[in-house]
Amino acid sequence: MNNLGIRTEDKEYKNKISDIIQGELIDLYGTSGYKSIMQTMTKVSGKTEKEIITNFELFSGLSEGVFGKSSESKILDPIKMKIDVIGMENIHQEKKIEKKSMRILIADDEIEILELYKAFLEGKGKEVTTATDGRKCIDAYKRFNQNKSRDYFDVVILDQKMPFMTGLQAAVEILEINPHQRIIFASGYLEKTLLEVLTKLDKAIAVIEKPFSLDVLDYMINNSEIFERLDKININQQERDINEKMTEIMTVLQNPI
Repeated sequence: MNNLGIRTEDKEYKNKISDIIQGELIDLYGTSGYKSIMQTMTKVSGKTEKEIITNFELFSGLSEGVFGKSSESKILDPIKMKIDVIGMENIHQEKKIEKKSMRILIADDEIEILELYKAFLEGKGKEVTTATDGRKCIDAYKRFNQNKSRDYFDVVILDQKMPFMTGLQAAVEILEINPHQRIIFASGYLEKTLLEVLTKLDKAIAVIEKPFSLDVLDYMINNSEIFERLDKININQQERDINEKMTEIMTVLQNPI
């Protein structure tokens, strides 16, 4: 009989069902009547009061034996209507959560590649902002962060070689605005770029080596463990020389799982 199907295992949801059933029965029969009904149901079913009032399916199954055939219209329908309401509230809340997509900023001077990245990632449900050079990337970063959270972009992807401002130069300005911004460098020279980043930024940052597939790009963006492991390297970076850091970062990037 239960067509609700909405997070029935959720503790908060069960508590709401309990409140509805208790409230409806007390309104109709008073406190003493409610206690009498529960005593009958627990005796017949062998279940506890809590088990009965937090499970609409169980409660409705016992209702006809206690209230007779009138239970459907008099008791169950009003309760079910109220439970349907909180079920819809849960659905709408879950949809809101689902609609919250990652926001990505990508800078690359090759327009065709940039458009390919954008189309692919938007197809994966992400919000994508693009820039064709490092300077435009900084302008976009500042514009979108203005009067908003400084964490507006979940990830910034920077091509290392760009006109007017390289990816590394753009990263310097971005990290001045938000030291915790997650950045991925796209470069054809993995080790060289890592060395430049460590030397000039003194920070472990993700680098994805060109050429790479779009699936690899999406995987890198979504893999929070990579960023967390790089953060740990940054926390302990003073204890290691640059070669040790390089080795650790390469291990993280080449063994992301």
